[in-house]
Amino acid sequence: MNRREAIIAGVAVAAASVAVAPSAAAESAQEANPELEQVRALLRAHDDAFTNHDMEGVLASYTEKAAIMGSGPGEIWSGPDEMKAAYEHFFEIFDKGEQKFEYQFRIGKLASDMGWMMTAGNVNGKKEGKEFSFPLNLSLTVQKNEGKWLIAAMHFSTLTGGAS
Repeated sequence: MNRREAIIAGVAVAAASVAVAPSAAAESAQEANPELEQVRALLRAHDDAFTNHDMEGVLASYTEKAAIMGSGPGEIWSGPDEMKAAYEHFFEIFDKGEQKFEYQFRIGKLASDMGWMMTAGNVNGKKEGKEFSFPLNLSLTVQKNEGKWLIAAMHFSTLTGGAS
């Protein structure tokens, strides 16, 4: 898998990476916030849809004016049309249902209608039966629209050199 493919595949971990409980330091502060489980459910829904190549489910997890940003030049997609085109390409990077997430660090904060989360870890998956793995950093901004949490912005990055 080349760098571009690794970066694009990285968005696959967006939801799962932050759907896991936050780090111990952030966890106690977040436990008192009942909104956290709703955000976790949103991210699990995005991850499930992404893993299953479900375009409608993926796009339903984003706000109308959401954006995704990678780490390379031109790797920014905004609005439903660009995001749909990006996800169609992302789906080509891994076999349907074949991705696993492993995170060592998570932090975030929720307010009444906005929130953010960051995570770092590894993505493991398969393409045409061949296994791959790469490190990933991810940040996510969520927004509450009409009582429902949605992803407003996502940024993912991987190592830029050395790894194949």
